Amino acid sequence: MSVKQHGSHEILTLDGLTEKTVALLKGKHAEGKAKKIGIEVELPFVKKKNLKPIPFKGKKSISAVFNHLCAKQSGWQPNDAENGNVTSLKSESGLVTLEPGGQIEFSSAARDTLSQLSADVNKYFEECKDIGKKLGLDVVPFGFHPHLSIDECPYISERTRFSALKPVFEAEGGFAAWGQSSSVQVTLDSPGANEAFNAFKLGLTLQPLAAAVFANSPFAMNADSGFQSWRRQNLQALDSPLYAVPEKLFEKDFGIDDWAKHVLTVPMSFIVRDDQYIAVAPKPFIEMIGKPLPELSHLPEEQQYLNSTDLLDHLTGIKPEMLLKPGLLLEFRAADLGPSPEHWMALGAFWTGLFYDKEAYQAAQDYVADWSAQERAAFGKNVAKNGLKTEVGGKTAQQVALDILEIAKQGLSRIEPEAVPMLAVLEKQLAEGVTPADIALGKLAQNKGDMKKTLKQSFLFKPASPEKKAFKLVNPHKKGHKGMKKNP
Repeated sequence: MSVKQHGSHEILTLDGLTEKTVALLKGKHAEGKAKKIGIEVELPFVKKKNLKPIPFKGKKSISAVFNHLCAKQSGWQPNDAENGNVTSLKSESGLVTLEPGGQIEFSSAARDTLSQLSADVNKYFEECKDIGKKLGLDVVPFGFHPHLSIDECPYISERTRFSALKPVFEAEGGFAAWGQSSSVQVTLDSPGANEAFNAFKLGLTLQPLAAAVFANSPFAMNADSGFQSWRRQNLQALDSPLYAVPEKLFEKDFGIDDWAKHVLTVPMSFIVRDDQYIAVAPKPFIEMIGKPLPELSHLPEEQQYLNSTDLLDHLTGIKPEMLLKPGLLLEFRAADLGPSPEHWMALGAFWTGLFYDKEAYQAAQDYVADWSAQERAAFGKNVAKNGLKTEVGGKTAQQVALDILEIAKQGLSRIEPEAVPMLAVLEKQLAEGVTPADIALGKLAQNKGDMKKTLKQSFLFKPASPEKKAFKLVNPHKKGHKGMKKNP
C-alpha cells in the first residue's frame, strides 16, 4: 500500500490540471548513477501450533512483533501512532507497516545496489525469524492465505486508513484481494525522463510474465484452487476502475499526458485531513475538483476542497499491477510472495537487470514489440490459471521467461556482476519448467492432501528444503485435476 504524501495544500482548479498532474508525476526524478532500488515484502504471520493469523494486540500479535523489533537494538523505532496504537516502525533500513488483513510489510530504504538491498532484506528476515522463535510464530509464505477465509483474517481497523477504505473494499467485491493476499514489489527509477513512459509500457507488458514465474498461491480455503496464482485471479475479478489500464496505453502515440488524463478519471479512494483518512464517494477525481466535499463538511471551508497533496495521494492510490509513481518511479506489483528471501531478491535482480542496463532494456523492448493486443490480453488473463504453460507470441511463458531471464542476466552482468547469482533460483526452476506453486502442489500430493502438514513444511523460517527432500510435482492442468470452483 502507498504511504501518505507530502506536498502543497494549494486548492486545485480545472485550469491546467493535466499539466499539474504530469508535473507531479515527473517530480524530481533520478538520472544515471543516482538511480536506486527498493523492495516491499508482505508477510502473513501465523501461530505455529494452530496456523491461526495473529491479531493486532496480545501476547502473540502484531504489536508483540513490533515491540520485539524495537527491543532488538537494531535501529527500529515507532513511526506512526494512531489512536494510541503504534501502526508502523522506521529504521535506517526502511519502514515496517501493515496491510488490511494483518500482513506485516517491510518497505526497504532505496539502495544503490542489489547487494546493499540484499543485506537489508536478510537482516530483517533474521530479525523476524528470531522473533518468530521467541513468540511461537512463523509465516506461511504464499501469495494468498492458503487455509483461511477472509472472515478469519484480522481486519486492521487500528489504522484509520483501513477503516476509511472498508466501504471501498466492499464496493470492489470484498476484502479478499487485500486482506488475504501477500506480494513482493520492486521499485526502480525510470531509465530517463524521455523514456519513462515507454519503460512503464514495457513493465506493464511483462507483468503477466512475472506473475507466471513467481506464481505461488495455488491454495485457497484449505484446498487446491486450480490456479497457479489465486491472488492474481482475485485481483482480476475485482469490479473497480482503480485497477484498469486502457488498451490505448500501448499505442505509440499514447504518452504521459494521456496517462495523466486517464488517472484523473479514476475515482478517489480516500482523503487525508489532520492525519485522518476519510472515505469519499467513488466519483472520478476530476469531477470533484472545485467543489466542497460533503464528507469534509465538518472541517474549515478551505479544507473541504481537493488540493495538490490529494492529487499526490491519488497518483499512488490507484492499483494497476504496474504503477508509474511521482518522480517517475516504476513499481512492479505482479509477483506473489515467494517462499524464501532468495526468491524476493531474484525478483529485484530480474527487473534491475532488464531496466538499468541500456542494452538489456532495448532487447526486452524488441522481444515484445510484435505481441498483438489480443496476445497481450490473453496472456494477462490466462496466466493466473496456467502459469508457465500460458502462451504468448507463439511461445509458452516458460520459453519467454528463459529468453527474458537471459537478457536480464546479461544486463546484470554489466551493471552489478556480483548480483548475477541472485538469478540462480530462477534459472533452476525455469529450466525444470516449475514454479513455487508447482512445488507446493507437489508437497500437498506427497502429503496425500494433508494441508496442515503441507503448510507447516512450507513455513518461511523453517522450510523443508527441496534439495534435501524432493516433492513429486503435479500438473494442475491434467485430466481429473479438481480445483476450486468458487471465489472464497
